[in-house]
Amino acid sequence: MERKQRKYQEKAHQTLDEIFESIDSLDEKIRQASDKASSTMKENIEELKAEREKLKEKLKELNEASGESWKEIRNGFEEAATSLRESFIRAKNKFQDSEQ
Repeated sequence: MERKQRKYQEKAHQTLDEIFESIDSLDEKIRQASDKASSTMKENIEELKAEREKLKEKLKELNEASGESWKEIRNGFEEAATSLRESFIRAKNKFQDSEQ
């Protein structure tokens, strides 16, 4: 079980890195297009960053957990990661729509 947990944690770190890079990239694009970017888009980015911090905490909990608690925390982490990914996609789509 320990090996599976480590492998999952490595994958979780990789997933987070990808999501975080995407958020940072979108944030940069919004800052560069500040004339067109509405305050709503900037608020969306701030919300994504807040969700990102919560996800970091979940990952920290995941790294410290074991046994049955690890499974529960893993499920919570997966839900939070999915939510953040979906929120990012919505924000990205809003930004792209505002650019057209």
